[in-house]
Amino acid sequence: MYLKLSENIIALRRKKGITQDELASFLGVTKASVSKWETKQSYPDILLLPQIAVYFNVSIDELLGFEPQLSEEQIMKCYQDLSTDFAKLPFDEVITHTKELVKKYYSCYPLLLQIVILWSNHYMLTKDKDKQVMLLKDSIKLCDHILDGSSDIKLCSETSMMKSLINLTLGNAKEVIEELQPLIELKQYINQSDLLLIQAYQMTGDVAKSDLHSQKTVYTHLLSLVDDSIGMMFFRIQDYDFCNITIQRIRQVIQTYEIEKLHPNTALKFHYQVAVFSCAHNQLEEALQELSLFVLGSLHFIDKGLELHGDHYFTRIEEWFEEFPLKKDAPRNELVVLESLLPAIEQPALSALFDKEEYHSLKKKIERKILERKGHEKEV
Repeated sequence: MYLKLSENIIALRRKKGITQDELASFLGVTKASVSKWETKQSYPDILLLPQIAVYFNVSIDELLGFEPQLSEEQIMKCYQDLSTDFAKLPFDEVITHTKELVKKYYSCYPLLLQIVILWSNHYMLTKDKDKQVMLLKDSIKLCDHILDGSSDIKLCSETSMMKSLINLTLGNAKEVIEELQPLIELKQYINQSDLLLIQAYQMTGDVAKSDLHSQKTVYTHLLSLVDDSIGMMFFRIQDYDFCNITIQRIRQVIQTYEIEKLHPNTALKFHYQVAVFSCAHNQLEEALQELSLFVLGSLHFIDKGLELHGDHYFTRIEEWFEEFPLKKDAPRNELVVLESLLPAIEQPALSALFDKEEYHSLKKKIERKILERKGHEKEV
């Protein structure tokens, strides 16, 4: 269904300025045969394909209209379109389409990785737990296919990280250790290489690249610091003193680097985890305050558009974002992100707030915004 052989024979024949008779004569077939190829009533014998391709001076892939690889721009558009589909179409319909794309472009490893990322960001949209697990397992199989077939070191590293994230979601901790331990052992050398690369750019007089890599290094370490600290709080949530000190220190980092504006999602994750911590220790006023920052900040972030950006300090970082497959765009559609806020604030860890008026007010704000956004998308 993906091939365009009939259309291509017509277009190539007309471009060459020949009749069906002339093409038939060259190939040693009847004019009726060529006519049936062009009207899709039948197809050329497979042994004729090389002869037809040579006659028109094209490859067999071009003749068939088969594209085994997609450009970066095509991959980006494909992801964005599918992300939008998840917000508008039935879950099973979108998944079926993505699996068709996997079969069609089974050797286009950058696209396959984006499909894995797409699945991992949207699998929770189905309430069927069996379907969720099946899709995550399919994602792991796709990761293994990429790792077996691709020789791109960067792509394979990203794939390994995605595979580990999915395995962790499935509770496969041993597999994560086996996958990541070798990479972690290399991390100390990678960290040292950042400074060496920056110095090398300086020595060659490439100040622009030196500056960009410096900003990229600080930016990634900064966000990792906050994310790792949030993780430490999650795993040591009952340790009040430790978490309280961590909150104070990370709050200072967020304020100093203006992370609320620079990378809102990281700051929002922090507010959410502080709300969970405060509930665990019965500090309900602080929990409501932090949950309010999470909800209102999320709604503001969505209204502004889910897009990465730099600031007055990280002045060149957007040049790096342009190298990403999705550029500066978010991995999920805005409506999907918006709808994910409700299950987030309905988690049992926040149950101490469920009877609070402020909590219900926040929930209503989310529900109104969802209805508003759905109405807007229908108009569009």
